[in-house]
Amino acid sequence: MSTLFTKLVRSIDVYFITSTNIFFSTITEADNVVLEHCSIFSGSMRTVTTGDPLLAALHSNRPENTAIKPQNHNLNLINATSTLWRRRWTAFASGSKPPIPVSNNTDIRDSTEQIWLTCFYFSWKWFSRLVSCYLLLSLNLVAVASEYPIPSTYACEDITNYYSPVKHLRLKGEALKRKLNSIIAPHRSLSYQEVWDALKILDAADIDNPEASLGIVEIYSLRVVSKGLSGKPQGWNREHLWPRSYGLTTVPSLTDLQNIRPADVNVNSSRGNKYYGECITSSPKCLRPANKEAASDTEADKRIWAPPKQVRGDIARALMYMAVCYGFQQPGGSPALRLSDTPNVENREMGLLSTLLEWNEVDPPSREEKLRNERICKFYQHNRNPFVDHPE
Repeated sequence: MSTLFTKLVRSIDVYFITSTNIFFSTITEADNVVLEHCSIFSGSMRTVTTGDPLLAALHSNRPENTAIKPQNHNLNLINATSTLWRRRWTAFASGSKPPIPVSNNTDIRDSTEQIWLTCFYFSWKWFSRLVSCYLLLSLNLVAVASEYPIPSTYACEDITNYYSPVKHLRLKGEALKRKLNSIIAPHRSLSYQEVWDALKILDAADIDNPEASLGIVEIYSLRVVSKGLSGKPQGWNREHLWPRSYGLTTVPSLTDLQNIRPADVNVNSSRGNKYYGECITSSPKCLRPANKEAASDTEADKRIWAPPKQVRGDIARALMYMAVCYGFQQPGGSPALRLSDTPNVENREMGLLSTLLEWNEVDPPSREEKLRNERICKFYQHNRNPFVDHPE
């Protein structure tokens, strides 16, 4: 389309030059031709070479070193059209005759007309170039924006039809996992910067007015903190529920919003890459709360991390989503993700699976979790978490 607009602008130039040729006699080839005229802005003399597009359109045979005179067919056209003015160009070849002096009012008037027509031509020339640049720039911006199109609706917004490929198949186990993967895996990938902005909407303190809300809710402390503290040492950062060391090496899994929540910087550091589970509270190695800035019902030991009970189901469903969405070889050759009761960093196996299944039943999806899933579908990734839509 850029080429189309360029051709359009060029065709306008050609049309203008061709039309102008009706009014003027033309000039034979010479080294330099000087047109006496006034610049629009400075009133300066302009020297135009024979390579100029204007002169190229006005060239014709004439005797050497003679003034330009209107041709007969041009005079007839001018006389027949009352709205068109007569124009007389005064020109000379460089190193030859000087300009023909203007000796009467008619010549002065005609010279003024020549000046304005010349100024109009060059004004049009630069204006057309500016329009061309503007159109090309607009097309480039549209092309960049179209990399991540955001139409008004997506297939994921229609829950019934979104899961229709598995609705009546009665699949189980690996077959069901693979079919769900084919539905939710194709989605838009986000940049790390986009994740910051998305969390301020998805986890806003006021879920009904997320853009107006000034705060976000931290996942492990359940405190409301200012959005402006994102990335600050005493603020909050992006917590990967499924730790990066367990197989998240590149996008899209590395920036999947289903797996990322805001968390207090210190609490996030305390959790590290511990897998989820419940430690024996009677053990001296089990800390409750897991961190002094975490919620009171959190737990942790050397290997296990238990989040607040209020969000345990949320976290369980997020990890189940990750195991299905990236449960087969990831884009870029990254290994598949798995849930297990024997978590292992080298095998990319996260857990504890049995505990996560229990949390899913005990803590069903809340309104906040459902709304978050809906907004991820509509505004960001354009896919859904099937375990939020169908926790059963």
